[in-house]
Amino acid sequence: MITVAKWGPIQSGDQGRRCFNGNGESLLKLEPLEPVLVLSSHLDDAVLSCGHFLYANPLTTVVTVLAGAPDTNHEGYNSKTTGKPYAPDAISVRRDEDRQALDYLSATPVWLDLLDADYAAYRPSTNYVEVIQGEIARVLNKARPKSVFAPLGLIHADHLAVSEACIGLAVNSPFTWYLYMDLPYGFADRRLLLRRGATVPQHVQLVEFNLYGGEPGIKRRAMSLYASQYAPTRQSSPKGFDATMRGGERYWRVETLR
Repeated sequence: MITVAKWGPIQSGDQGRRCFNGNGESLLKLEPLEPVLVLSSHLDDAVLSCGHFLYANPLTTVVTVLAGAPDTNHEGYNSKTTGKPYAPDAISVRRDEDRQALDYLSATPVWLDLLDADYAAYRPSTNYVEVIQGEIARVLNKARPKSVFAPLGLIHADHLAVSEACIGLAVNSPFTWYLYMDLPYGFADRRLLLRRGATVPQHVQLVEFNLYGGEPGIKRRAMSLYASQYAPTRQSSPKGFDATMRGGERYWRVETLR
C-alpha cells in the first residue's frame, strides 16, 4: 500500500528533521538512527542507489546479499565483465572493486555467499526468496542495527527477490526498515514505481522522504572504482546512469498496518 499519491514528499513524521523548501512546503530530511545497515542485491547496487547517503553517513555497513560464486567455470555476465572464466575469480574481482568503492565512502563491506541470477543454474531447487530471507535474518540478528535499508525491487529479478525477503522481515521487526529506489532502474520509467508500489503487501505502507542528493563527483568517483562494471552499466542506460550520478536518491520508511 502506498500512502503518498504520485510518490510525492511525505507529510508525516519519522526519525529526521523537518525543513522547508523555497515554496514554504514542509519536508522531512532522512536522518536514520545509527548504526545503519544497507542491504545490496549485487556488488555495486548500494553505491549506485545510495552513494550520496553512504557518503553522508560514514561507518554504515553494506551487506551484499548475492555475492557468492559456484566452484566452476561459467560463461555469463560476471565472467564477461571481469575477464575471469572461473566463477570464484570473477566474484573475487568484483568483491575487490566493492571494497575499494566502499572504503572511499567510509562504509564497511560484508558479503554473503548466495548466488545471483548469473549463477541461477547452481542455486538449490528450494524457494530462493526464503533462502535469502533466512540469511538476511541471520546477519541482522548478529549485527543488531537500528536502521536497515533494502531495495524497493525494480526490474531485476534479484532486486525483487531481495526486496520481497526484506519486506517479509520488516513486519513486526525490532529494527526500523527503509526501502530505497533501485538506480538506475528507477529512472527508466516512472510507471515502474507505481506498478511496484501496487504489489507491496496490503499490510505494509511506504512513507516517502524528500529527495536525497549530493555532489555528483562523489558518486561518479565511487562508481569508477567498479572498473569492470562502470562501462557496462552506463552503456545499458546512459541517461539513467547520468541521472544516477547527479543524485535523485529516493527513500521510504516501511510501516506495518495494524
